[in-house]
Amino acid sequence: MDKRIDLSVKAEHIDEILDRVLSKTSLTYKILDNQIVVYRDATKITAPTDAATNSDAAQQKREIRGRITTADGETVIGANIVEMGTTNGTITDTNGEFVIEVAEGAVIHISYIGFLEQDINTNGRNFFEVVLLEDTQALEDLVVVGYGVQKKKLVTGANVSVGGETLQSQHSINALEAMQAYAPGVNITQASGMPGEGFQVNIRGLGTIGNSAPLYVIDGVAGGDINTLNPSDIESIDVLKDAASAAIYGARAANGVILVTTKTGRKGRIEVAYDGYYGVQNVAKMPELLNGKQYMEIYNEERVIAQNNPAAAIDFSARIPALYQKIMSGEWEGTNWMEEIRNENAPIQNHAFNLSGGSDQSLFSLGFSYTSQEGILGKPVEPHSDRYTVRLNSDHVIYKKNGIDVIKVGETFNYSYRKRSGIAIAGMYYNDIRNMLTGSPLVPAYNDQGEFYARADVRASGIEGLSSRLFNPLAQMALNRGMNETHNYNINSNAYLEIQPIKDLVFRSSFGYRMFADTYRSYQPDYDLAGDATLSPGRIAQSGGSGYSWTLDNTINYKFNSNDHNFDILVGQSVEKIGFGTNMNVTNAYPTFQGYKHAYLSNTDGLTSGVTSISGGPLRQEALASFFGRINYDYREKYLLTLVMRADGSSNFAKGNQWGYFPSISAGWVLTEEEFLADNEVMNFLKLRA
Repeated sequence: MDKRIDLSVKAEHIDEILDRVLSKTSLTYKILDNQIVVYRDATKITAPTDAATNSDAAQQKREIRGRITTADGETVIGANIVEMGTTNGTITDTNGEFVIEVAEGAVIHISYIGFLEQDINTNGRNFFEVVLLEDTQALEDLVVVGYGVQKKKLVTGANVSVGGETLQSQHSINALEAMQAYAPGVNITQASGMPGEGFQVNIRGLGTIGNSAPLYVIDGVAGGDINTLNPSDIESIDVLKDAASAAIYGARAANGVILVTTKTGRKGRIEVAYDGYYGVQNVAKMPELLNGKQYMEIYNEERVIAQNNPAAAIDFSARIPALYQKIMSGEWEGTNWMEEIRNENAPIQNHAFNLSGGSDQSLFSLGFSYTSQEGILGKPVEPHSDRYTVRLNSDHVIYKKNGIDVIKVGETFNYSYRKRSGIAIAGMYYNDIRNMLTGSPLVPAYNDQGEFYARADVRASGIEGLSSRLFNPLAQMALNRGMNETHNYNINSNAYLEIQPIKDLVFRSSFGYRMFADTYRSYQPDYDLAGDATLSPGRIAQSGGSGYSWTLDNTINYKFNSNDHNFDILVGQSVEKIGFGTNMNVTNAYPTFQGYKHAYLSNTDGLTSGVTSISGGPLRQEALASFFGRINYDYREKYLLTLVMRADGSSNFAKGNQWGYFPSISAGWVLTEEEFLADNEVMNFLKLRA
């Protein structure tokens, strides 16, 4: 283009100036990182008339060649090259090269997802080296909201987004743990320090009297378990923190919503990625406990004060002569029970593989991961957790016309298997760590034969009778919790059909399916460790359950603009059924097995009603039917308005009041789009929300 334009301006925003300058040209622009990129806009080029088309057809065609790369020198596979004003086009091959026959003086239009489009005049040249620049706005400015995506600057609700690269950089085996420092207003805590233990989330305080957990939506399927996902499989996590942003999910969004998007494929060559690490874990600071000598002093001091009688003190040299002599001579300081269960340099590791790629027609991403963690406390029980995951996501364009994906299908599939074994550390009273903290240092952990110190040893040493709590807590932990294992299986999947008959009008139907199954088995043999640490008879317990739920969502989304007024309208309907499945728990007393690997109910001599307890039944079923809508409006990306309405009909609501309505309205004002802040060098973005 060779054209001079004279323009007089005063105190106008740069956007307004460029709009005026380029309004009567075939050019458009983008502002990227304080740089203005001007390029040809295909929508401004006048389509040829029939006469011109016939004339072009008669023109002599010539062959041109080229190679397309990124700014980093990477070849671009599958880039679109189209002769402007025609349907003549091709794509780049595996070397990023293309060959196309075009009319003399033709302009070719080059496009590729995630990069700025380019128009090139072919006049006088036969070979072209093309470098595509990343469209940073397209890659970075979009965030996930309920049932769609939106430009970050246009969001009027309180949202926070954490990217997958940030999660991976934390080298954590749990996604919630990895995002702790990056989600203000989101309180994330772990229920216990057991390996593989999940995390509890509270968003901006308590929203309900009972369960305060937020609603998790994984790849569009509500109700999933984020703890089953490997952080390396996650593309982004978006948290909807306030009523305005979460209202689109209705009754279940009282405690906020966490949207999880797993990785999908991208156009280009097939890529293989590995992310892994191996490390060790240790307790940063162990609690300081009384040694044997200190314990005897405190023990006697308490007896004298309680009875107000100095004669109440016990002569330990006479009561436990052998142990007393070892303690006073310094040969033995007494048992530090916390050190006995400490597992130094407990290993932790995570390995994730991802295979991805795609073309104009199909994208795919396939991932595998393995995670293992041992507990830092719990020796000799050796608490551990192992997790295996498989993920497959794909998208396929079935029919494309005039650059529009008219019919598109896809699916997401996430499978996880977890195996866990551990000790009891969550309860106030039934708690192995509490037993170690309150255990007496006068009781040895093992006798001279290397076996657990039990009642016979306690009686022989003279300790018996001093207190009902003078037993071996290490032995009790090993016998009570040393033989248990839990297996969990989870599937979270979704399949969708998308139809776009005209540009920016999208009909989408998706079917989500969740399945879970779990089994638990434990064996507790008879034991008598002195005091109240006894178990008779022994017992075996087995339990299991499985269930599934499904969700059907149908939405219509239409985006359009009129002059400087932009609209994004969404209406939808959803049906969900939850609780298909059963669970069963069986406990049998008086069993005796040679070891845990033989401890199954099927190996008992016989199950009788006198020693067997059986419970269980079908899961509680729930149903939810919903209708919802949302209108996003903005004027020149400066004044923002969002209206949301959702109606939920739930089987959990009282009869006669089974429908609930959840409206919201929010607005925003991007002050940095105003003239009085347009040239502000201190503040590059400022938005007010209400």
